[in-house]
Amino acid sequence: MTTIRALIADDEALSRRLVHQLLERHDDVVIVAECEDGAATNEAIATFEPDVLFLDVRMPLESGLDVARRRAARTGPLVVFVTAFDKFALPAFEADAVDYLTKPLTEERFDAALDRVRERLRLRRLAAAVDVDSEQPAYVSHLVSRIGSRDVIVPLETIDYVEADDVYAAIVSRGKRFLIRTPLDALERTLDPKVFARVHRSYIVRLDRVRAVRRGPSAGLVLEDGVVIPVSRRRRALLDTLTRPLAT
Repeated sequence: MTTIRALIADDEALSRRLVHQLLERHDDVVIVAECEDGAATNEAIATFEPDVLFLDVRMPLESGLDVARRRAARTGPLVVFVTAFDKFALPAFEADAVDYLTKPLTEERFDAALDRVRERLRLRRLAAAVDVDSEQPAYVSHLVSRIGSRDVIVPLETIDYVEADDVYAAIVSRGKRFLIRTPLDALERTLDPKVFARVHRSYIVRLDRVRAVRRGPSAGLVLEDGVVIPVSRRRRALLDTLTRPLAT
């Protein structure tokens, strides 16, 4: 079992205590620090190197949003915002937050956020894994979708395409749709670019599913089941290279 190192930051002691209680129910979580302002949070991040931050948005000295924006997006700690205000959701997700929880918290909603943290950390570890001999990244062999109380494993060879679903992603596999609680950008880094191509800000396509290429203003890829995936203008040059054998 992989341990998740968590940091709690909130200027209200009662809120810190509640998040602490919600986290200590999980055996794979260790709380490494608790802070009551943004400056102390930045110091604790440097000292304890947490995997995830549970941040209030409004804190003295530096806001939770400022703290989130300071960290390295790909290697810094993940962020879950915990706040009484829903109006900061958009800037929170622009800062690559895993989730945005509004008070009062419930166990069910909090546990769902923690599941998203686990999945993001799993994908991050896989994306960072490197084969020492070949120095080639190790890509995932399957994706996991949580459906109710079940984890459904979706093998990569069954996937037709992946599309953005709000701040997360959805897999289309053999006519079925599976939600993955991971942003499309993060998911893209775990997929072998020789097999999957990002052809649009909202779409990743498995290349061996492509059966035709549409040209012109409505450029797109026609998949084997007839679905047409749009191709953004700035990605068409890359697409020409990837699909040249198809465009005959």
